[in-house]
Amino acid sequence: MIYGYIFVSTDKQTVENQRFEINNFCRRQDLQIDEWIEETISGTKAVEKQRLGKLLKRLQKDDSW
Repeated sequence: MIYGYIFVSTDKQTVENQRFEINNFCRRQDLQIDEWIEETISGTKAVEKQRLGKLLKRLQKDDSW
């Protein structure tokens, strides 16, 4: 499973721009994102309270993010 993780913490950043760039990278590397995780929260929040924390708990041996 390949996860695309997008993190935005300011209103100057957009999920769409990051997704576009990640998709461009994936096309060049012949990769396919299986599931997107979008995070729009301050980076000062504890990892456990972020979607990243939940993702890290469910990652398995061959997963990538």
